[in-house]
Amino acid sequence: MQRILRRGAPLVAASLLSCCLCALAAPSASTLQACADIDAALPAGQVVHHAASSSIRYHAETAKYWSTALREVEPACVVLPTSAADVAAAVRVLNRYPDVELAVKSGGHDPNVGHATVQDGVLIAFHDLVGATYDAGAGLARVRPGGEWNDVIGDLEPSGVAIVGGRLGLVGVGGYLLQGGISFLSAQYGLAADPDLAVAMRGGGNQFGIVTEFVVQAHPIGKVWGGFRFYADLQEEEIYAALHDFVPGGPDDPKAAIILTSLLTVGSTESHAIFYFYDGPEPPTTGPFAKFLEIPSILDVTSTQSYSSLLFANGASAELLNSRVSFRTFTIPYIASNPGLYAEIRDQWREITSDYLKDIGHLVALCSADFQPFPSIIGQHSQEKGGNALGLSGSDPDRLIIELQCSWSDKDDDETLHAMSRQMTSWLQGKVPEWLAAAAAAAASADEPAEEGLYLPLFMNDAMGDQNVTGSYRDYAKFKALQRSVDPDGLFNTRSGGYKY
Repeated sequence: MQRILRRGAPLVAASLLSCCLCALAAPSASTLQACADIDAALPAGQVVHHAASSSIRYHAETAKYWSTALREVEPACVVLPTSAADVAAAVRVLNRYPDVELAVKSGGHDPNVGHATVQDGVLIAFHDLVGATYDAGAGLARVRPGGEWNDVIGDLEPSGVAIVGGRLGLVGVGGYLLQGGISFLSAQYGLAADPDLAVAMRGGGNQFGIVTEFVVQAHPIGKVWGGFRFYADLQEEEIYAALHDFVPGGPDDPKAAIILTSLLTVGSTESHAIFYFYDGPEPPTTGPFAKFLEIPSILDVTSTQSYSSLLFANGASAELLNSRVSFRTFTIPYIASNPGLYAEIRDQWREITSDYLKDIGHLVALCSADFQPFPSIIGQHSQEKGGNALGLSGSDPDRLIIELQCSWSDKDDDETLHAMSRQMTSWLQGKVPEWLAAAAAAAASADEPAEEGLYLPLFMNDAMGDQNVTGSYRDYAKFKALQRSVDPDGLFNTRSGGYKY
């Protein structure tokens, strides 16, 4: 139940987007002509050109990215469609110019250069395709791909419903949905990508077309409880113990969700922030979720509020960074016999980042390890709804998704920060087998069954651009063949950014 636009006429395979980003040359003649042809094909004012240096709209659109690093990328032109027909017209033109690079932008939250940006190419920005409508009779929301989750949840709230969507209001809509989407509502309803999308596109990214509308199941929602609390590092032992108890509890209380962020800031100062969510006006007073709430905090901004207010406040705190940003992801198993692995992860991340962060000249620098519980019940919901590209199932074990996030101000430090994240995931890749072997040995000595054949796919929403996310999927070969069959000349596979099969 989605509209997808695919390329039409055959194309000649083009160079990878990364090559274009490395070049310092001005847009090619064919790119300028493609921009002109798209301009002619669309209503006046829907294409703004880089050459028009005084264009306020061009500069506003190319500056609207969460990571400041992306604001340096300059497309030859920005296409601002207002309908699926406009997008189709732009794609028809691009089919005639096989050497022209393109990118599609939703909310601009993905920090990877080349995903929603394109140097000297054509940027299709969904600035004017924003928000959602609700069909009460069908119980379905029609969601446009542009803007942020603040827009979507705000539009649906008067009807008393919400959809499985972003946990921070500033997150973009289209990329979040196509790349998977963990939600505060996932333990109840599954991943955001699960409802009513072709299986190949559920977590598969942007390789199969350009989506101009999502039709998704809506769910009743009223007042919720949540927000965030900050904790001193002295609370670490209690916090990680509560996390260990919480992860396997998804089936017992699917209305509860958290994000635990262990922060490392300049001067190697350490603290923790926890984003809380409970789908109800009051949190439980017993159980794993309640155990978190017993821990003393140094700042508490949790309360009963509307869902839209919660997401807006969560995003507003992140938006204050105003810095260069990187993500990198890793998926770890929940190991019941090893409650100490969270502190081990944080300690290793601290060791890797310490030389950089101890320099007080890096005034706005910070790094975090974000622990995101991914209970087995999410895979069960995904399977019930037809499956997704990640290959999740009801027999999956409990997992945690780790997001390594850094922010900094100096462009010269880009590779330093990226390298630290790579070093950390390399360490994790070696440690997980060690943890599992130790757990298996402990299980054998206690005459208990050990976990076997654990499936730990990478999570696309939190990944760095050089991570082989789709290569971690169970059905990689099947989806690669499908992608090549619908895109044999590489409009989406070689001419636009994102993760590839």
